[in-house]
Amino acid sequence: MPFRRKSKVEKAKGAEQVTDRTDDLVAALDAAREALARASVAAGRKGAELGAELGKQASGAADKLMPERARQRRREAARKRNRRILAGAGVLTLLGVAASRLAGSKGKAEQGQPWQAGEPSGGWAAESGSDAGPAPSAEVTQLHGNGAGGDPARTPPS
Repeated sequence: MPFRRKSKVEKAKGAEQVTDRTDDLVAALDAAREALARASVAAGRKGAELGAELGKQASGAADKLMPERARQRRREAARKRNRRILAGAGVLTLLGVAASRLAGSKGKAEQGQPWQAGEPSGGWAAESGSDAGPAPSAEVTQLHGNGAGGDPARTPPS
């Protein structure tokens, strides 16, 4: 009996083996793809690092050959740096002024200043009799006499 029929068990066993091998191959293919992707990223990063280092070396060689170019490049970099610093200082100054204005924006009357811009009496706030308390004394003290008497120490020289 050269041709023997396979039983259903044998057929299922063979199909299972094929499925197992296919799954193993798919898993190996996925692992290979991931490894290639990681290697590609690493190579790109390494290439960028090498390119940057090569650029620095080329710039250094050019600076040795052309010192005036190097000085000019350094000056321009210093100008840019100074502009950024000045701009930052200006912004901080403006923020400080704005904050102090907002924090100290009390009305002039609240600050105890007697003058108001909109007052009809020349800018001085008038005190009412009820708020002012006792009236000031009307006496006037004379400091210097007319020389005809009084205290000789207080008499002006003639």
